[in-house]
Amino acid sequence: MLPNLPAIETRAGRIVLGATVRSTRYRDVQGLVTAIYWNGYAYTIEVNNRYSDEAGQYELLSPTTHQGFNYVNTNTQQVLSGKFEVLLPEEGDRIYFADSAEQAIALLAATIGLRDQAREVEYLNHRAEAGPVDELRWRGQAVSSIVGQLAYVSTGKQHPAPKFLVGHRVRFYSGPAPHTVSGLALYKDRLNYGKTQWHYFYEEAPGNHPPMPEAHTMAEPAKVAA
Repeated sequence: MLPNLPAIETRAGRIVLGATVRSTRYRDVQGLVTAIYWNGYAYTIEVNNRYSDEAGQYELLSPTTHQGFNYVNTNTQQVLSGKFEVLLPEEGDRIYFADSAEQAIALLAATIGLRDQAREVEYLNHRAEAGPVDELRWRGQAVSSIVGQLAYVSTGKQHPAPKFLVGHRVRFYSGPAPHTVSGLALYKDRLNYGKTQWHYFYEEAPGNHPPMPEAHTMAEPAKVAA
C-alpha cells in the first residue's frame, strides 16, 4: 500500500488537505478534503470525512497551491518516465517513476519499509554513478512484516509511448459502450520476456477496478456528422 498524502496533483490542480473541492461526478458532494489515500488501484480523495472518490473526479474550488513532491503515480499526472523506475511485485509488477534517488528511496520506505533512508539514498546514488542499474533489489524492513516484501529500482528506460492519455475516449474488447481514460499505469510482464504494457483506468468503472491493458483498448471512432 502506498502512503496517505498531504497533497496530490490532478488535472484540476494541486489538491491539498483542507482544500475545498467539488465532485465532478456527484454535484451535491462538496466540502473540505479530509484525507488523500491509496485505495489499491488509485489515489482517493475523502471529503468531509464522508464521501470518497478517485482524485481525478474532483474540481478545486479553493486557490491552487505550489507544486511539491508526493508519491503520485501516472494517474492524472501522466508522468511517463523518470530518472529511476521502482518496480513493485506486490502490485503486480507495476512500475512507478522517480526523478531522483531520494524520491525512489522515499517510495520504497513508504511501500515496503526501510530503516535508514539516508544510507539507502547514498547507496543508490553510488551505484547509479558507476553506470545504469537494472533491478537493484531491496527487501522491505516493515515492522509488521515477517518476510519483507521485495522491490526493484532501475535506471529510467525507454518505453513505448501510451496510445491514449487522460480524457481520451476508448473502447475495451470492442465493447458496446465507450469509456473515458482517467489514468495510466505501466506494468512489466515477466511472462512475456519482461515487456512492459500500459494499462488504463476509466471514469465509468464502478468502485475500485483494475486498469485495462492497452492490448484490449482501442480508440472510440469519431462520430460522423449527419
